[in-house]
Amino acid sequence: MRVLHLISSSGVYGAEKMVVGLCEALPRFGVHPTLEVFDNAHSRNVEVADYALTNGVPVKLLACGGRLDTAAVRRLRRDIRDLNIDLLHTHGYKANLYGFFATRGGVPMVATNHRFDTGPQNRFDKPVLQRADAVFAVSDEARDSLRSAYGIADAMTIPNGVDPTAFEGAAPTIDLPHPLVGMVARLAPEKAPGDFLALAAAVPQANFALVGEGPLRDELEQQAGTNVHFLGFRDDMAGVYASLDVLVQPSYREGMPMTILEAMAAGVPVVASRVGAAEDVIEDGRTGMLYDAGDVPALIAAVRLALSDEGRDAGKAAKDAVAAQFTVDEMARRYAEQYRRVLGGR
Repeated sequence: MRVLHLISSSGVYGAEKMVVGLCEALPRFGVHPTLEVFDNAHSRNVEVADYALTNGVPVKLLACGGRLDTAAVRRLRRDIRDLNIDLLHTHGYKANLYGFFATRGGVPMVATNHRFDTGPQNRFDKPVLQRADAVFAVSDEARDSLRSAYGIADAMTIPNGVDPTAFEGAAPTIDLPHPLVGMVARLAPEKAPGDFLALAAAVPQANFALVGEGPLRDELEQQAGTNVHFLGFRDDMAGVYASLDVLVQPSYREGMPMTILEAMAAGVPVVASRVGAAEDVIEDGRTGMLYDAGDVPALIAAVRLALSDEGRDAGKAAKDAVAAQFTVDEMARRYAEQYRRVLGGR
């Protein structure tokens, strides 16, 4: 079975890591994937293509001129034909729209919703996803939104997964004094980096590392105290997690953050806001600590708890939980099963 994955990307973030990991694992389940990435004329963000190639995933670029480029639709339809694709798997509202037009009357299309948002794109995304052959969500929260807001009654959850072996035995690569609390995210408003700075100010005895880039970086650097360190983009994530005593995910909106799964796989205690899939993944008080998004005093209390012996126990339990429930192989097995179900129904 040949499956084409389609994504429009602004960098290598959670959704991109999930797609590449899925493409790496699918051949073990009889599925041969290719990743097609929009090469947008107005913003050539094709880093995920390079990332996929370094991980052995076949890649194509889809030149796209902006708005609804009908020539790009034709190119995608031609790629589906030339690669003998059996099924198209789209990721994100732009991929959903182009995939819908490219597959009309042709191969089936399935879609994964990585985070349910409301905005102008919903006007197009809703009718497109209602016509897809299957719609998946990475969290129960997103699945329930697809059911209630889009009327897709059979939307189902397939959790993201990681390769636990990728984090075993890694040496620390951040040379900062302990305790060290980290945040790995795009520095954008929905990720709540301001709450992370408030946490750092309230716990001056610890050091805090922000890993990632984004539009708020300059503003955040001006606001940060001396115990906050901006490390930018890193490609040594196993070493980053090995350096941390706690990972914080304070987001206001999320899907299923790969950073949570990666940190848990590395045995790092995680403190996360109750958004997206956090409650699907973390058992509060046993495999991590949860708090209500925006409640900074609760965040501070949870991090102090995570830095205690109880936090170390949570890190060990988190590592076991990922190995049992959230592996990339389990994710790929479930997607391969659904591909076959869709093709069988056709």
